[in-house]
Amino acid sequence: MIGAGARARCAWAACAAAACSFLVFAPSFTHGWVALDDPMFLLGPTGWRGLAPSNLVWDFKSHIGGVYQPFSWLTYGVDYALWGLDARGYHVQSAVWHALSAGLFFFLARRVLGAAVPRRETEADWTLDASALTAALVFGLHPLRVESVSWASERRDVVCGALFIASVLAYLRAREPGRAPLGLRAPLLLFLSALLAKGMAVTLPAVLLILDVWPLRRLGRRAVGGREVFGEKLPFFAFAAFFALVGTAVQHRLRWTWEQHGLAGRFAQSAYSFAFYAARTLWPAGLLPMYELRPPLNPFEPRFLAAAVVAVVAAWACVRVRRERPWAAAALAAYGVMLAPVCGLFQFGPQIVADRYSYLACLPLALVAGAVARWALPRRPVAAGAAAAAVLLALATATVDQQACWSDSKALWTRVLAGDPDSGLARAGLGRVAVGEGRLEEAERSFRRALAAFPGCAEDQDRLAAVLSGAAATPEQERRLRASVETRPLCRSARASLGAVLAQRGDLAGAERVLKIVTAVAPDHEGARMNLARVEKLLRQGRQPR
Repeated sequence: MIGAGARARCAWAACAAAACSFLVFAPSFTHGWVALDDPMFLLGPTGWRGLAPSNLVWDFKSHIGGVYQPFSWLTYGVDYALWGLDARGYHVQSAVWHALSAGLFFFLARRVLGAAVPRRETEADWTLDASALTAALVFGLHPLRVESVSWASERRDVVCGALFIASVLAYLRAREPGRAPLGLRAPLLLFLSALLAKGMAVTLPAVLLILDVWPLRRLGRRAVGGREVFGEKLPFFAFAAFFALVGTAVQHRLRWTWEQHGLAGRFAQSAYSFAFYAARTLWPAGLLPMYELRPPLNPFEPRFLAAAVVAVVAAWACVRVRRERPWAAAALAAYGVMLAPVCGLFQFGPQIVADRYSYLACLPLALVAGAVARWALPRRPVAAGAAAAAVLLALATATVDQQACWSDSKALWTRVLAGDPDSGLARAGLGRVAVGEGRLEEAERSFRRALAAFPGCAEDQDRLAAVLSGAAATPEQERRLRASVETRPLCRSARASLGAVLAQRGDLAGAERVLKIVTAVAPDHEGARMNLARVEKLLRQGRQPR
């Protein structure tokens, strides 16, 4: 138990972590929507807009974009009730959830660090609080958090993160001596809420087992009651398994096949992911809104070989020191477990890595930062405090700078192109921006440069530019669009454009099949919906398109 003075100090520290994590994202409060999933998730569908019973039913039935997130949809409904489609309010609520995550993480870090390293007699009372605050601020102020907070469509990260942290915190509290056996009801309910916000929370039961090994020491060679420890986790694993199946079901059309992205490439991507997020946590330079995946990957590229060496050496070192330094093994295990769903073994989407995937996975790394502070502060308080302040200021400055690329679509794709000049997605994105502004000649140039840079999903954008300029559908367009779909079967725009070309060329049955696939995966795709309705009407009438 802690005294009243310590409780007050903890409350102030948690509020400081939350306030700093909120204020550092103030630049995002003036941002608008961006043409990266915002149209698909928020500007197209209308079912989530409100808090009526029909909206709640829609929230639980929808899986737009292969994402099941009813609790996150509910938070969007609150936004719509408050400020309609004004994007600024959506960014504010995302920052509020992130601030809540940082405040809760302070308490989580304090419990873990306190259990891991017993307080020495000569240690000042404030060092544990300062160490936990350091961990919370490293998490809350880090520029890797920008994508999750400043991108309105990625609200699910911050909602899931807050509930995930709350569930782990409730579990640690329930494991304190003297707690009732039924104390796991609160962490289980919070876990279910986190799963309803984003399926990424499925890793929580494994994380709890890691905590049982260290620092709780409920599992291990000297621990007893392993059957009880595993038995109490069964409901957690049951929920995790169910939502893993749900996620697999709603994303089955979006998964990369083994032919497109083979086993060697996936292992190379996994090792790269493992090294990437750890390296960017230590040195967050060159962060981009999109790191494009260009299959087939060559696992013998230097970056993949270096990442594999880093992963193997890190795992080997932690196994060797697991008894002398169990914190290292626990931190590495938790990092790897939380990264597993998005490391590339089960590939969805066009990215090889993504900053948002670090939101949960890098929590153990922030705890390591807090542990370093716990070691250094008692020894050299002034120097350690100055170093921590300098690091946190640098992180906050980088976070403010990183938000600029999320201000609008042009800024987003320009930043991607600056970091990856060969990105076909960035070229196509800038082309779409030009189309929206009525600059069709510039748009067609962007689409053609996208095609030259990467003849994958960008091909359909080139054909779209031709359609916009009034060109008629040709056999060559159909051939190239079919090649684009075969190369990038996850590209909804390519399939939608192929359906439109097939309809123009008189193949109504083929157009119907293609457009039905698009509308099943992306029911908010307005162009595909309109074309499908027109094709079905013509088929019923037995007519051909004009």
